Amino acid sequence: MFQSIQVIAFDLDDTLWPCMPTIERAERQTYRWMQQHYPRITEKYSEQDLLDLRRQFMQRDEKYTIDLSLMRKHWLAELAEESGYPADSLSRQGFELFHRLRHEVEIYPDVFPVLNQLRPQYRLGSISNGNAMADRTALKEYFEGFINAADVMVRKPGAEIFEAFCRQFQVKPEHCLYIGDDAELDVDGARRVGMTAVWVNRNQQSWPTHLAPPDLQIDNLYPLLEVLQNQQPSQTSTREGG
Repeated sequence: MFQSIQVIAFDLDDTLWPCMPTIERAERQTYRWMQQHYPRITEKYSEQDLLDLRRQFMQRDEKYTIDLSLMRKHWLAELAEESGYPADSLSRQGFELFHRLRHEVEIYPDVFPVLNQLRPQYRLGSISNGNAMADRTALKEYFEGFINAADVMVRKPGAEIFEAFCRQFQVKPEHCLYIGDDAELDVDGARRVGMTAVWVNRNQQSWPTHLAPPDLQIDNLYPLLEVLQNQQPSQTSTREGG
């Protein structure tokens, strides 16, 4: 199953770092910044109010559920206009602040030790539905390519996002291994296009009964390293495009 793997792709949020603590911290600091620079907004809306408004705004257009950066920029612009502020200024500054904070991630302790051992033999990359960009984190030096839903306007588990990754790496799906925390979006989505898929179950969730079991289930990345090392792939086969 793992013998033919040449490229390994990772999901980001909740696979390589915990998502919600990062997002909550970014939202909280962005709100404090708005209190200082755009007080008419925070006088009208609490932090929770703005979260609720943003969720409602996201549902206005399907593209906002795919391109989260575009959604936030447009939402901030509308919020500014409603409160009598220049839309361009708040949209640009507010998004840049949030996006920077969103990348101040605390990477799980098993990630770097495993990537350091995988990198010499496999090409590494990421596939993400969110607007986190691996090349804006300390993972940049490890990953050769990055695909986000907004790049192809298709979210996982849609086949197009996985296929776009394969095109970027010039490799066939059967030579790709995908690793993610979501049973449906990550594991089942990757398997449908012919990738081998590993479920990282860090929080001891139950596997959905309507899905076939994953090719491998792990609660951190170390067992993955052991499985792949047992396959003893050759340097030539793992570095050639497919």
